[in-house]
Amino acid sequence: MNNLAFDFVNNIEEEPSKINKKVRAKTKGYSFDLWEREWILDKNSSVNLDLIYEHLDEQSLNSFIHVLAFYASNLSASHTYNIAVRFNHMLRITGSSRINDIMLINYRASLSSSHEWYLGTIRGFLRKWYELGYDGIDEDVIRLLDGWTLKGNRKGDAVKRKDPNEGPLSDNELKAFNEGAVIAFEKNLITLDEFAISTVTSNTGRRPIQISHLKVIDVICGTNKRGEPYYTVNVPRAKHGEGFRTQFKQFAVTQELWAILSAQAKNAISIVEESLDLKLKEHDCLEVPLFPDYFRIGQVDSLFEFRALLTSDKLHIASAKVTDTLQFVVAASNIKSERTGEELSINARRFRYTTGTRAAREGFGELIIAELLDHSDTQNAGVYIKNIPEHVERLDAAVGFQLAPYAQAFAGVLVDSENDAERGNNPSSRIRTEEGSNVGTCGEHGFCGANVPIPCYTCIHFQPWLDGPHGEVYQDLLQERERVKDITGDIEVAAILDRSIIAVADVIMRCEKRREEINKQRGLDHA
Repeated sequence: MNNLAFDFVNNIEEEPSKINKKVRAKTKGYSFDLWEREWILDKNSSVNLDLIYEHLDEQSLNSFIHVLAFYASNLSASHTYNIAVRFNHMLRITGSSRINDIMLINYRASLSSSHEWYLGTIRGFLRKWYELGYDGIDEDVIRLLDGWTLKGNRKGDAVKRKDPNEGPLSDNELKAFNEGAVIAFEKNLITLDEFAISTVTSNTGRRPIQISHLKVIDVICGTNKRGEPYYTVNVPRAKHGEGFRTQFKQFAVTQELWAILSAQAKNAISIVEESLDLKLKEHDCLEVPLFPDYFRIGQVDSLFEFRALLTSDKLHIASAKVTDTLQFVVAASNIKSERTGEELSINARRFRYTTGTRAAREGFGELIIAELLDHSDTQNAGVYIKNIPEHVERLDAAVGFQLAPYAQAFAGVLVDSENDAERGNNPSSRIRTEEGSNVGTCGEHGFCGANVPIPCYTCIHFQPWLDGPHGEVYQDLLQERERVKDITGDIEVAAILDRSIIAVADVIMRCEKRREEINKQRGLDHA
């Protein structure tokens, strides 16, 4: 028995069997009563023990509670939570009141080969139970467990299958999400908090808990030796056994993403100051959560309490909020997948898969991909190398029109003529092709530095005209795609134009539908 386990056992066993003892959780700022039915271990993890109490006999229950408390005190909250979930599942399946070889054999027989890892999680817990010396686990159980070879959790299965609902996003899906988030923010459909959460998750591929643990101080703009600015986010590490914000890894970001996060930092500080009804000092501002739990902050009564809570995760959003936000953005912008024709299925894990997949496609090896995804080793990075997706297929005229109804890349509004467009009376608002032909009107009053007209077709402010030469634009884009591919020899570079091509196809199809409506109306009028 190691010293850590010995001290913990002694501290617990000094207490009478059912007298509550306050136990400190691994995460700073959290503790629980040993015999409570629910343990709150951090912002994101709570363990419900009702089923354990219902099934286990008194001796087994006493031992289980003490061993799980050891895990809660010394290992991550998420790992402790996973053990409780797997143990609950075993009790539900077997209905047993104690741990013995028959129970384990029956439980293994109930699991499919793809779910044997459930028992693998429990095996480690039972070994620790035996090692700590608590009653309820005998040598026969340990010998049985040691003699089993259990299949682990399949790594990267969604990546291997290129699953359209769970695997990495396609390039068009990724662009659709990013553009959708921008459009939703411009239309005031989402808040700055939600926009920042979406963009930082999409662009970095970090885990939700890492996003939720960010503080204002983590958004960095520095200057290199040549006097050039650089932009990074100092991301807290996760899933490596560290505590709350104990280790970090810098992640380089674009100036655009840095600007969004900087705006969110100012927003968070402003709202916190308003809630506390005071002006924070600079060092307090830097410690403000980048994504605060505003409800919890509203319960803070003093600056002293606020500073005390800053050392824990209690003022940060829960990690589940990140996933909720991503899904809300998809719903608000009605973002579709061209692969399924349905609303884009999204979570932070898909962005991680996308980051690894794109890196493998660019030729990076396992070490680089592991570093990019902040893995502690390369065992999970190999799935991306072994399953490098095929190059983007050739996009011809027919394929563009097939994808258009699903991708919904066109975000503007079709108008019958220039006179029907917002700002249609302003000649400077006209959008022209390189040959000088007018294709539509820009409804945006501010300055736009886009290289028109190509980006316009995916912009919410673009108002294409019904009689505009959109077919010519479509053919020009297809030719440009082939030209770029021939020059660079890289289909991935050429595929950057794909979403614009699909958007133009969408406009052409809308024009055809609108002409049919007009002709039908004229026929009725003449009749």
